[in-house]
Amino acid sequence: MFKFSSRLFGFLSLFLFFLLGTLDSYAQKPNLDNSHFKEGLLELKFKDAWHYQPGDNLEWADPDFDDSDWYHLDPIDLKAYQMPDSLWKGFGWWRITFTADPNTIEAIERLYFYSWGAAEIYLDGSLVASYGSFSQDSQLEKTYSPNYTGDRPLQFAPQEVHTLAIRFSNHQAKNNFKIFRYFSENLGFDIGFSSAVRAKYSDFRYANSFATLSVIVVVLSILLLLHVLLYFKFRKEDPYLVITLITFFFLCAAICAHILLFLDLDGFTNPIFSSILNSTAFGLGYGLLPYSLSSLFRIKKYYWTKHLVWLALLRTANYFIPVFNFILFDATIILAVIILMVIIMRIAINEKNRGALYVTIGAIGTSVFLLVNRMVNADLITLSTFFYYVDLILLYISYPLGIYIYITNQYGRLFLAMEHEVAERTQQLNAMVSDLTKTQQELSLKNNQNVLLLKEIHHRVKNNLEVVSGLLALQSAKMDDPTMQEVMLASQNRVQSMGILHQKLYQSEHLAFIEMKNYFENLCINILDSYNESERIKVTIEMPELEFDVDTAVPLGLIVNELLTNSLKYAFPTGEKGNIELSLKKVGEDDFQLKISDNGVGKVVDAKAKGTGFGTQLVELLTRQIDGKLIQDVSNGTTILINFKRQVATLGGQV
Repeated sequence: MFKFSSRLFGFLSLFLFFLLGTLDSYAQKPNLDNSHFKEGLLELKFKDAWHYQPGDNLEWADPDFDDSDWYHLDPIDLKAYQMPDSLWKGFGWWRITFTADPNTIEAIERLYFYSWGAAEIYLDGSLVASYGSFSQDSQLEKTYSPNYTGDRPLQFAPQEVHTLAIRFSNHQAKNNFKIFRYFSENLGFDIGFSSAVRAKYSDFRYANSFATLSVIVVVLSILLLLHVLLYFKFRKEDPYLVITLITFFFLCAAICAHILLFLDLDGFTNPIFSSILNSTAFGLGYGLLPYSLSSLFRIKKYYWTKHLVWLALLRTANYFIPVFNFILFDATIILAVIILMVIIMRIAINEKNRGALYVTIGAIGTSVFLLVNRMVNADLITLSTFFYYVDLILLYISYPLGIYIYITNQYGRLFLAMEHEVAERTQQLNAMVSDLTKTQQELSLKNNQNVLLLKEIHHRVKNNLEVVSGLLALQSAKMDDPTMQEVMLASQNRVQSMGILHQKLYQSEHLAFIEMKNYFENLCINILDSYNESERIKVTIEMPELEFDVDTAVPLGLIVNELLTNSLKYAFPTGEKGNIELSLKKVGEDDFQLKISDNGVGKVVDAKAKGTGFGTQLVELLTRQIDGKLIQDVSNGTTILINFKRQVATLGGQV
């Protein structure tokens, strides 16, 4: 029994020794199989399998070189502060030895490499790729910029064990860390192999990234323009300004995150755009989300959330002076913002803010997509390339798009209400127009009746004046005294001058105004006929067509009648032929001048008036009536000038 136990113990010891040796062998030489591929990429993340040695010696590329005494230091995601200064002079070598299944070797088509340093990649002793320009001298080193180019082609030789050696330099990494701290790029590198599955993504990485950025930039630019228009064109209120700022910050963050699409940066300049500006811009926009909601829905007790924007600056400062754990800090802030937005949205929905659901989905959606993005970056979860791009797009546009849909919904409701209001007002206006049209027709009918009535009045006045004129003519015919006959003729002409005016009025289209030139022509013909002087005396009328109201035309007609009669009676006493000139012209804005002149014998200044003097008195009276000034010149015949202003008729015919 004792012998059997001893044999069993020896057998177990041998098995355990073999197992430990096997495990150690696998620890030193990891085996690659198809299970290590993730979307066609097999990253060499084998922490204990990597060996590092500072310095530079091309013999270290030999797969048979013994690196067992090298340091165990994983280059994957290696930060500058994690590399001891004693082991880093700006360059060194990493080696990894592995085995692989034949199917895995057959599936590998390309080499994946990501770093901000310079490297030469040796596979089984042969140089298969160079990234940048390796140098022990920092001045001669040319670091690699991991832009959006595809993976490099790679072929494996058919053998069981393979050795990958990386001759690597990154002189600026330590200095970059001193400046940018945790914003700085990694000192080490990421390396792996890719299959045909990844090649479909790798070959179109630039195009896919550019398309993703284009979608984000186009959508955010349109939304930014619309929000700016809403702010400046409608109401300059805080919600629209805050939403505009959020959209602007998200747009800046998206461009900074994809800056390598446009610029060839290095390990020093890339953190400025891709890390500092990107992180700060997005943090500022994200920190404003709760305040934008509270201000948009007028929930004043949550206006204090505007101070959350300082957390973005605190997060940026945390990279330079680390106080909090980054992942824990981001997760706490994201969850806190989600809770705040849910509370604000619940209040908004309870207060019957229509369309608040769109904003809720957009705001919380941005937070969820941000949380997913942070978890992917922290390797807590994995997403396919397609869903990663979708998450990235929705991360930037969800909230601005939700706000736009909400505002569009609100203005849509407003426009519908306005259309309804306009329809009602239009109906009311149509009814008013119908009533006004009916009233206008009634007024037009009454106006036509009044016009006919006025014409009839003027016609009857004219007829009555003709009757008076006829009576004066009959009375004059029965008188033997020449003086009385002359007085009666003058009176008859005065009556006829007013009769002609009323005749012109009822013949005119404008019952309130009379055209003076035609009136004067008819008046002069009538006076010349009454004195039988049509052949001997010639009257010349030179004036433009002017219209005056009745209150001005009547005095002017009587004045012309008196002055013309006076010229006929006294200017040409010996029977010779003569000329009389009559004119009425405009000399100012409302100033006019009436002129009557003859080439007769004239008269002595201040001489006693011939006849009764009634005509002279009548002219002076009528001149004062039109607020005129009479000027007389007898140096060469007789010239009478009367300057007056246009009279403004008032109710009742008074001036």
